[in-house]
Amino acid sequence: DILVRIQLNRGSAAATVWTCDFSYDYVKINAEYRT
Repeated sequence: DILVRIQLNRGSAAATVWTCDFSYDYVKINAEYRT
């Protein structure tokens, strides 16, 4: 997990961001088969 805090002095807010791993190995593994 990575936590990023930014203070703009404009009140409080929160957000969640989901990402995925599209590294070379991920693409290679998933490119070896076709549906």
